[in-house]
Amino acid sequence: MEKRMIEKLLGAAQGEIATVSPDMVLVTNGFSHGVTEHVSRVSEPEKVLVMYDHNVPSGSPEDARIFGEILTFSKEYGTRFLQAKGTGLQYLLKEEVKPGQIVVTGSRHSSVLGAVGALGIGVSNTELARVLETGKYHVEVPETLGVQVKGSLGTDCGIVDAALCFLKERNGIQGKAIEFIGGNLTSHEKAVLCHMACGTGAYTAFWTEEGQAGCCLDLDQTVPMLRMPCSDKNSQIKAGFQPASILAGCKIHGGQIGGCNGGTIEDLRKAAAMTEGKKLKLGFRLTVCPAASADYIQAMEEGIITRFIDFGAQISAAGDHSVVPQGAGAMGPGETLLTTGLYTFAGSMGCEDARVMTASVETIMAAASDTEKASGKAAKSTSGMESQEGKDNGNSI
Repeated sequence: MEKRMIEKLLGAAQGEIATVSPDMVLVTNGFSHGVTEHVSRVSEPEKVLVMYDHNVPSGSPEDARIFGEILTFSKEYGTRFLQAKGTGLQYLLKEEVKPGQIVVTGSRHSSVLGAVGALGIGVSNTELARVLETGKYHVEVPETLGVQVKGSLGTDCGIVDAALCFLKERNGIQGKAIEFIGGNLTSHEKAVLCHMACGTGAYTAFWTEEGQAGCCLDLDQTVPMLRMPCSDKNSQIKAGFQPASILAGCKIHGGQIGGCNGGTIEDLRKAAAMTEGKKLKLGFRLTVCPAASADYIQAMEEGIITRFIDFGAQISAAGDHSVVPQGAGAMGPGETLLTTGLYTFAGSMGCEDARVMTASVETIMAAASDTEKASGKAAKSTSGMESQEGKDNGNSI
């Protein structure tokens, strides 16, 4: 039987213990900055990239303190340090990572690198510290789930909706490597699928032209979908899913194009096109966060930023704005935010009782525009939304 991608890159068969030397280790000011407290040496500083990419420029005094902390760490151990380049993983995907490379980070969304045939591995701060100190990573090679991609998306759906539908229907993928196989997808769509695949606990993800499939992702069956709020960061992988039709008749206070997902030039083009002939709803706060500086520059050159400003949107600095407890884009008490970002836990985007939901560009822009159509599906009352709360995976919004 032909080896799976994960077996090829780790150099061992499923169930065996693999020991590898990563080609790159990424440390950011996001969830992995705490690793600096656990490291006493860095064995291969030339392989380490320290990057300030979350909630930039520093959105709070604490963010400013963390900036100084990781900068000091980088200087002490002689690693590369980057800022003002945008989201770390998007930067690596577009600028640095090559097929066959192994990259270890502190983010479960490192799986996005599988879109170009690299292995992105998200680990705990403790494990990340061990990798930094030894230059080695040890793991039991996980089982692979092959997913045949077929069909095409409807006009009211995006690849984010497809990924959310996949996660909703696939239980038991925790700890597995996901291989998305085939499909008439753009490079951007491949990246989004891989990026989101670990949202319920998968180990990593890849896109490949051919492979052995155990299930199917039929894009024809995609409907607008939401990732629902959850109580805290530790429960994020258990956050539930609901069709976006539950939004009909509900007050949505803000939308965010960007975060740890979204904000690429492809997303910005799509969102800008949806402003044509429309106005921003009175009181709706739309924040646009380019994923990388290159996306921001390209959007300016194409006139996209001007279109957003004319529509009434606010533009944030390029970077990861998926967790903003304080700063630009934060939500107030009881407010509801739709975001392309992948974190929906309480307090992730402002007040603890603000409701944060992951949605596609299509759903967010429909909610932001002055039309009454919020999701492209049959309307339901506000009480209908309330009746759904907490029914999926025991989550509550």
